[in-house]
Amino acid sequence: QTTQEYAVQTNEMNKAVELKLCGGLGRNKKHGAHMRAFWASTISFFMAFVGWFALSPVAIEVCSSIEVCENQLFPPVANPKRVAYLKFKAIASGKKYCQYGKVGDDSKPENCKDVPTDTWVQNCNSVPQTACTQNATLSDGKVCPEKCRKYNFEILPKCVCSPGTHCGNTILTSGIASVGITIAVRVMLGTLLERFGPVNVQAGLLLFGSIWMFAATGISAEWNFILIRMMIGCAGATFVTNQFWCSLMFAPNVVGTANATAAGWGNLGGGVTQIFIVWCLFKPFMSAGASADTAWRCSMIVPGALFVIIALCMKLGCWDTPMAPRFKTSDTGKTSNASLWDYVECLKDPRIVIM
Repeated sequence: QTTQEYAVQTNEMNKAVELKLCGGLGRNKKHGAHMRAFWASTISFFMAFVGWFALSPVAIEVCSSIEVCENQLFPPVANPKRVAYLKFKAIASGKKYCQYGKVGDDSKPENCKDVPTDTWVQNCNSVPQTACTQNATLSDGKVCPEKCRKYNFEILPKCVCSPGTHCGNTILTSGIASVGITIAVRVMLGTLLERFGPVNVQAGLLLFGSIWMFAATGISAEWNFILIRMMIGCAGATFVTNQFWCSLMFAPNVVGTANATAAGWGNLGGGVTQIFIVWCLFKPFMSAGASADTAWRCSMIVPGALFVIIALCMKLGCWDTPMAPRFKTSDTGKTSNASLWDYVECLKDPRIVIM
């Protein structure tokens, strides 16, 4: 039926039977309840994913700032045989740290091969013995010409952070913690949604995430880098609200399309953050004169502020259901209030366990 009560066509249960992407926001919260919920759930989910992955594209800069890079913990000149160095190859130039080859297996090299005798005789006889010798590179400066270096220190980036290094393990651990907490929160969110409704839960997740986005500007050690990434990961649970909220607003004939569109556009935030954080924030801050350390820290403020703005807009402008500002469990046909026992009942179904 078409009614002036809502900005979209609805069925007898007041659920939308159309997905009106252009328009439909209505003249007030009730009139535009359906499409406001759709866009609020999509935008909040999208932004949550931007924030969730915001530290990923600048993780190397973070590790450099907190000094956990391999070449900060183990200066190359004093520790030339570190496996991370022996395996290193510059992607852009194709140059290798062990430019004359490695001693031992490629997967577990033991050393770099010495500078070949004919190369040394032709190019290096006049090089000071304090800079480099045929079987050792004693300086990372230009005193030793590149052809005379057994260890090509100059191709190493400012932060060597390959898999297996302390730096690499720090990033890996932070990523595992970030995903792990999201799984836990997604499981708990079913009860929270039934108790507090999608508007309160989604706004709460974003406000909680904003605290940790702002806290990210003060990362100073690996433990708080891991902790903060983990806490920001709670925002990844906005996916559950996204799907729950759309299901309350749209009729069976269109709810699949609404859920898929909202989820797809929301997930896009995980990819957009790679461009947004680096090219729209980090690099412009550096171009404005900020150091790399300052630039990545300032970049975290923007998603944190957007979290707060979106949460407030949702709270002030949206309803949980087409008929009421706040959700009640009876809206889904349940006769009892939300309970943790519901999870036990769900797990009795082997299909749920498998999924």
